[in-house]
Amino acid sequence: MNITELESRLHELREKLRSLNLEINEKQSEIDQYVSKRDAVHLEIKNLSEELKKLNQERDEHRNKINKLREQLEEKKKILEEKRALHFQVKQELRMLKNVRENIEEIEERLKKLDWILQTKPLPKDDEKRICNEVEKLQSELQLARKKKEYINKLQELDIEIKNLKEEIQKIREEIGKSREEMLPKILEPKTLLREKIKMLKEKADQWHNKYLEAKSKLQMLEAEKILLTSQIIDLQNTIKRYREEENFKKVSELKERLKHQAKAKLISGKKLSFEELKILIEDDEWYSSA
Repeated sequence: MNITELESRLHELREKLRSLNLEINEKQSEIDQYVSKRDAVHLEIKNLSEELKKLNQERDEHRNKINKLREQLEEKKKILEEKRALHFQVKQELRMLKNVRENIEEIEERLKKLDWILQTKPLPKDDEKRICNEVEKLQSELQLARKKKEYINKLQELDIEIKNLKEEIQKIREEIGKSREEMLPKILEPKTLLREKIKMLKEKADQWHNKYLEAKSKLQMLEAEKILLTSQIIDLQNTIKRYREEENFKKVSELKERLKHQAKAKLISGKKLSFEELKILIEDDEWYSSA
């Protein structure tokens, strides 16, 4: 291959390298775009994940609130059952006293009257005994009447407590229901939408990342090709350089040889030699030695 062919080949390789550099730059720009798009999606996912985290915190707060309400509800229901059991027990006791008079004032008034008679009037033994028996009977009846009134009052008190407990239980149930209803549109539905959106964005990010990996693999191949091509160019440049050095050396040698013959001819003919001609003859060891 001559110098022209070598230079033509070098030109082709340089053009190919220039084209390859353009392709590498385009591929790098493509990679940068994929990375930018992927990172933008990742940032969006991060922001949505923060929103999801806040919703989870709100959900936990609602659940804690509902759990506390449930605990209160169970406690109230337990107390209600206890009150109902006590109500039933008192009612049973009261039922056993259904024939007992409830007019405590009348009994107390009668006892006072009988006691005054016993204290102030001398009575025959039969009358005294009769009155004492009546007093004893009235005292027993008074005790039962007071017990009956106590049971009646207790039942009334329990009725009020049971009614209040039922109202409190209903209120807690309504509050639990309200909290559950609030969770659906306020927390659960947005959570579902966020999860679906994050899932879609992750798929999109994976797509950009796969494109990035493909482009990066292509870039590595192009850079490897560039290294090989650059090496070929350097080798060819060195070859051309050696070829030119050899050509120059050959030309210089031929020129010196012509000048030497010319100087010898002048010298033989007695003509005057120039400085360059004289220098060439002096440098010619073979001629100088014979002279």
